[in-house]
Parts: sequence; C-alpha cells; structure tokens
Amino acid sequence: MSAEAICDGCGARAPMSHYPGAMGWHKPHDWYERTDKDGTQMACSRECIAIVAAKSGKTDVVLPL
Repeated sequence: MSAEAICDGCGARAPMSHYPGAMGWHKPHDWYERTDKDGTQMACSRECIAIVAAKSGKTDVVLPL
C-alpha cells in the first residue's frame, strides 16, 4: 500500500511516509502542512506556501521546524 502527497500550490506529487501503528501516513519530511476546520493544506516549498495562502485566504506564516 502507498499514498501520495499533492502540493496545493503547484500540484507537485511525492510519496508519503508510513509509520506502523497509530501514527499512520505523514507528509514528506521537507513539505509543509496545516490542518484546521476547513481541512488540510499541503505545500512542497516556501514559495508554494504563498500560493496556498493566496488561494485559501489564510496566513503564509509557518513554524520553521
């Protein structure tokens, strides 16, 4: 089984990571993700964060971890 992440900014695709047990599927390590009451937004780069923010009307501020 596999899963694919799709960037909401540019449409880039990358395989997701799977961790056994309760952790499940996670975004690619170097991607950005935000989940709120409207759903999840994914971005593959900081440039795409700005595109996603413009499309969604949300902030482009991210926690750099």
